[in-house]
Amino acid sequence: MLKIWLRFWAVRVLHKYNPRIVAITGSTGKTTTKDAIYTILQNKDDLGRELVAKTQGNLNTEFGVPANIIDPNFSGSVKDKYGKVSLTLRDIWRISLRAVKLVLFRQFYPKILILELGLEKPGDIGYFMEFIIPEVGILTNIGDVHLEYFDNKADLVKEKQNLILKVKPSGLVVLNKDDQFSSMMTKNISAKKVLISRTGDADYKASDIGVSNSGLHFLASGSKGLVKISLPVYGQHFVYTALTALAVGDYFGMSYQEIANKLVDFKTAKARFERFDFNSFTLIDDTYNANPSSVKSALISLEKLGSQRRKVAILGDMKELGSAYYKGHQQVGILAAKTLDLLMVVGEGGKLIMDTAINSGLDESKAVELDIKKAKDVIFSYLRNNDIVLVKGSRVIGMDKIIDIIKHKFKYE
Repeated sequence: MLKIWLRFWAVRVLHKYNPRIVAITGSTGKTTTKDAIYTILQNKDDLGRELVAKTQGNLNTEFGVPANIIDPNFSGSVKDKYGKVSLTLRDIWRISLRAVKLVLFRQFYPKILILELGLEKPGDIGYFMEFIIPEVGILTNIGDVHLEYFDNKADLVKEKQNLILKVKPSGLVVLNKDDQFSSMMTKNISAKKVLISRTGDADYKASDIGVSNSGLHFLASGSKGLVKISLPVYGQHFVYTALTALAVGDYFGMSYQEIANKLVDFKTAKARFERFDFNSFTLIDDTYNANPSSVKSALISLEKLGSQRRKVAILGDMKELGSAYYKGHQQVGILAAKTLDLLMVVGEGGKLIMDTAINSGLDESKAVELDIKKAKDVIFSYLRNNDIVLVKGSRVIGMDKIIDIIKHKFKYE
């Protein structure tokens, strides 16, 4: 009933104010892509009112999306330990009152909405597309996450494809050429299609990728030439984030240099390859969530960032993988053996990563199985000065507890 109620009012708000919609979905990178696009497009009118709005936090559900359409400033009042928002009766009353005012009276409303669309079960993206007509549609990638809810990968691909098929014919679709499933979706799209890539030829591509203490930097190229892009972030996967922002900014009439200048101010959300330096010790908090693609990308970034340092990863289970559970953890284990000096693991999936890493050449003395409840008594006997340490795993495993342990040890507030 609540779902129908929120949709009812969201539809009427969209019909009355007709904002330009940028819609984003994908297995990984949705939130960072949303935040990067907001960073470059954000603007204010003469009264200082925001002309661009974005999905707040992780309100990307069938309840959160219409709530943010009605009230772009709504961020929720009740959150669990993983940041998931629950709508209270007070929230529903506030949103409903806002909807009535918007529909009955002419109110200020943003000109552009950047909507992050999550997928938790079959039909989610199709449901959104019943009442949202994007002008720009972005599919970041298609990994193995959420496969536990689908019979096979083909069904997952078809579900995500619902977004880009509904983009306005006069609009834009952005796809990742380096993701085989995303790039396969170029057929039957009526809107203009552009591809991004950090490994090969594409409409928007990256070269000379590097990571320094100041962050990520690379050359981006498109039909309008070259531009140097620098971001104060450290994971190489953020190259895709910046290239997508470049494509969207280009579509909205911005120059490459203007886009690059604004990306200097880009900030990642909490626990997404977030870096903390404690004198000679560096911690990378990437505990927001995990799937095989994001973990492998994080390991590659760790290798680049800590090229002259001992590289340590504390990895936990990756959930929602369905039939890809074993394959996904084994893929991570193979890469871990090639990139790490020390591997610590948590949970059944972590054990699978560790066993695969050992079978792939990692010395058994460099592999440690942890119990999160006893981690405080164990991890510091293995860590050393000048280590660079990545912590990553699915939210439900509670890897954030390890982050808290390390921060407390170094008295970080």
